[in-house]
Amino acid sequence: MASGGGAGSEVDAGPRPDLARVLERRFWTTDQGRASPGGDPKFAARVAGRAERGQRTARQNIEALVDAGSLFEYGRYAVAAQRGRRKLEELERRTPGDGLVTGVASVNGGAGGFSAALSKAAVVAYDATVLAGTQGYFNHAKLDRMLALAEQQRLPLLLLAEGGGGRPGDVDIDPIYNSQLAVSTFRQMGRLSGRVPLVGVASGFCFAGNAALLGMCDVVIATEGANIGMAGPAMVAGGGLGQVAASAIGPSAEQARNGVVDLLAADDAEARLLC
Repeated sequence: MASGGGAGSEVDAGPRPDLARVLERRFWTTDQGRASPGGDPKFAARVAGRAERGQRTARQNIEALVDAGSLFEYGRYAVAAQRGRRKLEELERRTPGDGLVTGVASVNGGAGGFSAALSKAAVVAYDATVLAGTQGYFNHAKLDRMLALAEQQRLPLLLLAEGGGGRPGDVDIDPIYNSQLAVSTFRQMGRLSGRVPLVGVASGFCFAGNAALLGMCDVVIATEGANIGMAGPAMVAGGGLGQVAASAIGPSAEQARNGVVDLLAADDAEARLLC
């Protein structure tokens, strides 16, 4: 935008500093930003490995699931509660959204022919490329917000539950007054049962608290490569049961026979079609 009307007026070279900072922060939350120089150095390799297993990133799964441009995201700029042990810039690059993408969007609104009101849904996707999709202090708060919205507005909930359960590494909380066990998440999820449709998807490893949320869904979809268990390898070992590979815990084919899984999908793309 020109600063004056004359021929010699100067042209603004870019946004003002505060807006530039917001745009930069937004960029680091995107898959493109995380894969770029200066982003998370391990992100590209993680994405490549997921692609080989038929898995997408959390944002790719949401993009494939909801109507284009309809996602209104909550808590995008949260980072892990670990400022006491890591620099903020590192947290911004490596823990975007505190490992959880949440928002409200429309699903099958345009091509599906449903009205805006009937196509609106709450969408929650754990990001396994961030601290193994574990449940951190701030992403618990984000999820609680989405569960409250789903209850208040009677929104269907779409839960992409991949992740490793509770996270022990968050240190920016008072261990006495803000215990990670003192959360309303699971109670709120239970309150939604019978009030709104709950659809859960498991892809990859889904353990502990992530699996607990998945188990409360009305319909559970799992990919053929998924593993679902109330305890991951660390918890199994901690219980004195020895070292067990994550891939040996609750394989989806077995969980389907057990009745835990309602629908099996070949990969993330097919799971999206079953939602």
